[in-house]
Amino acid sequence: MKESWQNLFDLIVNPSATFTRLKSKPRWVVASFVFCSLSLLLSWTTAPFIEQLLSVLKSDVATTTSFASYLTQGIITAILWCVVLSTILTLVARVFKINKALKFRHIYAGVVHTALVSTMVYLVNIGLLPVFRRVEYIEQPIEMRVVPGLHMLAGSIENVSILSFLSHINPLSAWYVFVLTIAVVVLAEVSITKACFTALIIFLLRIGTEILFLNMVFY
Repeated sequence: MKESWQNLFDLIVNPSATFTRLKSKPRWVVASFVFCSLSLLLSWTTAPFIEQLLSVLKSDVATTTSFASYLTQGIITAILWCVVLSTILTLVARVFKINKALKFRHIYAGVVHTALVSTMVYLVNIGLLPVFRRVEYIEQPIEMRVVPGLHMLAGSIENVSILSFLSHINPLSAWYVFVLTIAVVVLAEVSITKACFTALIIFLLRIGTEILFLNMVFY
């Protein structure tokens, strides 16, 4: 238990130490608990904005989508994302014969810990919304961020999905990609170049999954 909490602490100050320990002892229960807890905290913090968006974007929100169902769908999607991504990465590792000692449990532990970083990024970027913005000023999901992304440079683009995709690319995203790169280097034992490329692919897949989820909920 103590080592699991140490992994969470080092995830912020020394991520390579976290993934080195996970390589020998792939523990993920505590990380999963904290991940779900932070996700609930984030949802509670942004609840007024979510309800405002649901009421604006869906006139029949009362009978089709509620904040409770949004929260449930979000948690389930996040857990499924970790399981599916871990399964895919395990298959890729087998096909390309990457570190034969690497098992599903190692990859899953790594994915859950990196997902924690992603959640913390959201807590900083979205959780601070109540401090800087009022509920009535939020009309689109892309406006639910304190730190702006590339969508601010999109010019005349009006496609909501493209704007949502670009909004995820912001300075805070670099932290997630950085930690994810370290995880791949340590667990898969590949070069920093390959690890960075893999991290970027995973990052883009995560963005795509979230955009799909938001489209299902809000549109």
